[in-house]
Formats: sequence, structure tokens, C-alpha cells
Amino acid sequence: MIIKALKIELETATKIFSKHNVLQEEIHDVLSNDKPIYRKVGGNQYLAIGMSRSRYLTIFFYYDEKTKEAEITTAYPSDKDQIRFYKKHGDKK
Repeated sequence: MIIKALKIELETATKIFSKHNVLQEEIHDVLSNDKPIYRKVGGNQYLAIGMSRSRYLTIFFYYDEKTKEAEITTAYPSDKDQIRFYKKHGDKK
């Protein structure tokens, strides 16, 4: 998946930080610098699991195929099952 632009509304960024202690920079790191695992979860909504600077994150977003833009809806530290999934499937890219 190619993501050319990230969109995070201020309200969403504030919620993600206050509820999950995840910074916008960490989301950017995962989607731009890491090689996350992507899964379609319905319609044009996806999740990505990947490594930020020091921890695994799970990120939900809407993806626009035409503009290649990802609009972030939430992000949080990955749980054990998500990390296991990432480690199992991450080598198959």
C-alpha cells in the first residue's frame, strides 16, 4: 500500500494522545518509515500494525485509493496478539 499523505484531525490527535499516549510522530513513523502489516477491516477502512521508535502500534485509518491519503481514526499500543501477528507475517512482505 502506498500512502502519500496522512491526515489526522486535531480532535482525533488529541483523543489518541490523551487516551492512548500515542503521538502523531509515532503514527507517521509507522506508516512512513516502518514496513507495517496492513489489513482491510471493512469498506475503505484498514488497520496497520508496525513498530514506532520504541513500541508496536496498531493504527486504524480510512484510505482513499485515488489520492493515496490515509485519514487516521485511532491508534494505540498493540496488544500481545497483534504483536505476535506482526512478527509472524512481517517477514512475508
